[in-house]
Amino acid sequence: MILTLGVNAAVFCICWKQIMGGKNDFPVFYSNAQMVHEGQASRLYDVEAENSFVRRVSDGDRAPNNHLPYELLIFLPFARLRFGAAYMLWTLLGLAMLGGVAQLTRNIWPAESRFGPIFLAILAFFPVWYCLLQGQDSILLLFLFALSFWLWRQRREDAAGFVLALGLFRPQLVLPFVLVTFLGGKWRFVRGFVPGAALVSLLSLQVVGIHGMTDYARILMLQGTQGSARTLAEQWQVRPGLMPTLRGLLWIVLPSSATTRIRSLLLLSVTLAALLWTARRMRSARDEATFNLIFALAVTVVTLVSFHSFIHDFSLMILPLLTAASGLAWSEPITETRAYSIVTVAFLFFLTPLYLVLLFTDKVGLFVLPTVAFLWLMSSWRMGSLGALSARRSPAEPTPILPV
Repeated sequence: MILTLGVNAAVFCICWKQIMGGKNDFPVFYSNAQMVHEGQASRLYDVEAENSFVRRVSDGDRAPNNHLPYELLIFLPFARLRFGAAYMLWTLLGLAMLGGVAQLTRNIWPAESRFGPIFLAILAFFPVWYCLLQGQDSILLLFLFALSFWLWRQRREDAAGFVLALGLFRPQLVLPFVLVTFLGGKWRFVRGFVPGAALVSLLSLQVVGIHGMTDYARILMLQGTQGSARTLAEQWQVRPGLMPTLRGLLWIVLPSSATTRIRSLLLLSVTLAALLWTARRMRSARDEATFNLIFALAVTVVTLVSFHSFIHDFSLMILPLLTAASGLAWSEPITETRAYSIVTVAFLFFLTPLYLVLLFTDKVGLFVLPTVAFLWLMSSWRMGSLGALSARRSPAEPTPILPV
């Protein structure tokens, strides 16, 4: 982990000059916040107006913004700073949120683990550093998922749902997870999510107005189809092969002769099957250890089937990895073959050179394969054994974590 952390930090330092030149994604958030600060929020989804602000700090145009505008309220204080200072402050805030994730996940272990090793594991995960390098907001989403997970484990399901709704700036990751909880019969979580979703919608409307929200819906419709992928790739260098998702894998492995209809049908059918399978598993979660594992399964599936996600969004996978490690501590002794399988697959997730090779070759979608292997290994653990161990940990009968 220490060696991997060193490699990640080296990659960050090598890219530092380009980062300060605005060659990453942070200029989009920074310039959008400046538009709000200067009273131009209603033109936020006007591509030419948006890029006129981006050009103040970066060369070249960027793809249309596809985030709900309420998120820019977080970035407003950064718009008052110079670009370099704003980026460094956002990076420090990201590191603080990663520390928060480590703190929130300490108590998923049978004996509460130390903060240091967990924080080290998080920093050794390359997608986290890639998010810092790009100045992206995926670490904020990771923190919200971790906080929601912690609240849910405290039996505060309504609060957990409300907190996750604050992550709707990335609906492609939040909404599938909420769908799983709905189909899994977790009504209290959904009940808390609804007012949170209403709040961020009202805040967004307040920021950009009705005209701005109409433009936002139009942008989503344009980007939310398989047919738009080629246009995004040609005009804005948004390449599906860089997505560590099912969509990215299909883009890589299917021949160019495959029609958009075939690609969409495959993507939709596998996505629905995966979400229904996860929801069925979630209905079976009663005790603490089993719930931890089901949560990890749900986050992994959501990450796999997300329609529009890149390596920085893959930072969300650190939660299932930490939870799986704690699951091994809960479970009964396993065979040597299975132990080696788990360690080998987990090692791939922390292999920074593998990410770099796949990035430079536009083959990041191939990372779906070890993710599916990891998902299979987790789903094959005996739920009964985990539940029994949870019961043995406390002489009292297991308290249902997820009331139906």
